[in-house]
Amino acid sequence: MTGLAMGVDYKWSLRRGPDVLGKEEYEKVKGECHQRCAERMLDLCKANQGIYVKLGQHVAAMVFLLPEQYTQTMRPLQDRCPATPLEDIEALFQQDLGCSTGDMFLHFDPNPLGVASLAQVHRATLLTGQEVAVKVQHPYLDEYAPVDIATTALLVRIAKRLFDDFDFEWLAEEMQTSLPQELDFVNEAANANKVRGLFSDSQTLHIPDVYWAAHRVLIMEYANGGKIDDLAYYRSHGIDPAAVSAELSKVYSEMIYVHGFVHCDPHPGNVFVRPRRPSSFLARVPVIRHLLPASWTRNFEIVLLDHGLYRQLTDRFRLDYAHLWASILNGDEKGILTYSYRLFTHDNPRPEARDGIDHHRLFASMLTGRSWDVISSPSNGSGGGGSSNGGMGLAAVRTRKEQDTIRNKAGTTAFLVAIADILAKLPRELLLLLKTNDLLRAVDESLGVGAGGSGGDGVMEHVMRTVGVMGWYCARAIREEKVGEVRESGTWVWLRPAYWNAQYEFWKVGCKVWALGVWIRGRKVTRWIGGGKAQLVPPLDTI
Repeated sequence: MTGLAMGVDYKWSLRRGPDVLGKEEYEKVKGECHQRCAERMLDLCKANQGIYVKLGQHVAAMVFLLPEQYTQTMRPLQDRCPATPLEDIEALFQQDLGCSTGDMFLHFDPNPLGVASLAQVHRATLLTGQEVAVKVQHPYLDEYAPVDIATTALLVRIAKRLFDDFDFEWLAEEMQTSLPQELDFVNEAANANKVRGLFSDSQTLHIPDVYWAAHRVLIMEYANGGKIDDLAYYRSHGIDPAAVSAELSKVYSEMIYVHGFVHCDPHPGNVFVRPRRPSSFLARVPVIRHLLPASWTRNFEIVLLDHGLYRQLTDRFRLDYAHLWASILNGDEKGILTYSYRLFTHDNPRPEARDGIDHHRLFASMLTGRSWDVISSPSNGSGGGGSSNGGMGLAAVRTRKEQDTIRNKAGTTAFLVAIADILAKLPRELLLLLKTNDLLRAVDESLGVGAGGSGGDGVMEHVMRTVGVMGWYCARAIREEKVGEVRESGTWVWLRPAYWNAQYEFWKVGCKVWALGVWIRGRKVTRWIGGGKAQLVPPLDTI
């Protein structure tokens, strides 16, 4: 009934177009309709729980892709999920494992540490005395999940029939693919073990050990810490939010561009930060610490939780995605056009602009959360946008003007239709990466270090550093591709110009990123000496 009510509301409210009501009045009516329907959806999710809460969380995460009324209304679902009573937990243990919590643990805290849409986590103590975290799936999901998934798919198909322009069947298809994986804790344990191996040399990322796994019960290392968006926790432990964000960006860049194995649910409840001792005592010296490598001064580590939802990218997809981001960072429209449609799954590789909207430009804005004017004006000046951001491209802090431009365009019917069309044609891997990008940007914004932050020099430096790091990992993946092609062509690789050209292009980017790091450290020292005023000129050609 909720789906029907939403459909009728849209049909009736928007029966008169902008040509009758006028553009401003039409957009107002449409926004009000969005809000009413979003509230209906929220009520539906709260009433049915489980899969529906997961659907609402998925909607809430796509802040740069869906109307603001939906993403804001769904936000309460990120943290407010009802807990399963202890007696139901005990019944699940008996049914699945043939024993009680008392048989397995010296102590099992009846109050969960956290409750999510699919499971909840309890603190417990093993019979050996070791403290652990126990993840238990909500018991009713096994029975109702297939029905709920089918119902969601039906609602989306009905919406498609009511509004032919809006194709959101991809959302139901993604849930049908992802949820069975997330509901299998044996799969989650395998993912955790795999990513721990991939990052075994990392001094920043910690993946809790998994001690035992069954389909609906997971026993793992207990890892404490603060949520990644908890600024009070940062202040109490002397942790720099910008440094945390930079390290999280490195972790995800390595996942995507190097390993092709990506954790696709990095919302604040799944990413913790906890203090650790810096590796060098010089990190305590005020001036010198700004000149030291970040690995010497880092006083925290990132704890990544909930490994149920991963995507293994094919090498072809991973490298095309790296080329696409390299093109975006350079403001290269030709490269953006080429690699956007190499990643698409539809037959026409060069669709014409619809309603004056070039899909490859819109797609680049969806990936970055930035306007096309900013994307097409890179720091090296090679783009063709002529924006007013000083030629800094994605390294520029988002201005109020840019925010208003994005908000105004995203609210129009033409852009919503174009976004729906793009989402319907993307492979599932790319949809999850879009969601992941949105979640990571939301973390940056909550820490006050995103492109839209108001932290002055610190925000600008952080955004520039993040862009530089991403460029480094893209260049690393592209070098791997080119060197691989040279190796496949025969022996005597070191004598081939293509090999050395690949190395040159990679290290050219590497030197630029290094120069950017030196410049940022120099600005910090200058600010400290000058009482907060930095006078160094940014090396714009280093991004």
